[in-house]
Amino acid sequence: MPGMDQSRSTLADVALFVEVARTASFRLAAARLEMPPSTLSRRIAALEARLGVALFARTTRSVALTSAAKPYFERCLEVLAAAERAQAALDGGQQRQARMRIAMPVDLGVEILGPLIAAFADQHPGLNVEFDLSSRAVDLLRDPVDLAWRLGKPMDDRVVARKVAEIASGLYAAPGLLRRLPPITAAQQLADLPCLDLRTAQGSMPWHVAAARWDAAPGRCVLAANSVALLCRLAEEGRGIALLPQHVAARSVQARRLAPVLAGESTPTWPLYAVTASRHVPTLVRLLITHVKAALLPGAGLPFDAS
Repeated sequence: MPGMDQSRSTLADVALFVEVARTASFRLAAARLEMPPSTLSRRIAALEARLGVALFARTTRSVALTSAAKPYFERCLEVLAAAERAQAALDGGQQRQARMRIAMPVDLGVEILGPLIAAFADQHPGLNVEFDLSSRAVDLLRDPVDLAWRLGKPMDDRVVARKVAEIASGLYAAPGLLRRLPPITAAQQLADLPCLDLRTAQGSMPWHVAAARWDAAPGRCVLAANSVALLCRLAEEGRGIALLPQHVAARSVQARRLAPVLAGESTPTWPLYAVTASRHVPTLVRLLITHVKAALLPGAGLPFDAS
């Protein structure tokens, strides 16, 4: 329903407008909203274009409401207060009985988030969780999804992305393959070795190893996949060196099916984001995000670094 989608988007932009008006600063408002100032400015400009009126008088030193925007600001405060009261009434019912639909990539759900979310559900009787595991990026303004988890910040400015953790990576290969190759002592050698390419919706995953940088897996890349679990299996079979999340490779390393490569060198970390359609989310969704963030803190017992 296009009208409903536009209304939801406008309500989210109204909340952004109110924050800028309260702080009288795009920079301070962006910091409070945890979004880039350029994104906030673009969203406000789009709201002004839809309304057909300038909301702020901007100078290099100040941001102030225009005369036309002052009564609009007062009405917006009433709208947001009503939305919060409606959310509180909804949350009261959800605490007793709730259904939460969560979207995330398959490997991320199976290896980490699925068990963490199931443990959260155990602590909240009456909560029913439905997992939607797929490599595609859901449209939170159209799909019936309450929360999405993504590695890497979404490109859609309409949604709200909260950074929850950093997923650490490493280079791994089968011991048999390493015995057939010359000793690997420098990142530059990877350009001449068989490697496995990890694909995402945005393209190949870049490799950053020590000071070396590649836009995709270096070396002789015969095989590519959008599944880290599959790349892990292919690496175990000796088909190439793989850049993998540490938590995915951990069991294979323990079983000696994989061995670290250039373990002393730095490799990328991949930011994990909790994504919602609006900054105003039900209490259980907010509690779940907090639960996952706490579980991924360093020293929480999981085999990778998070922050």
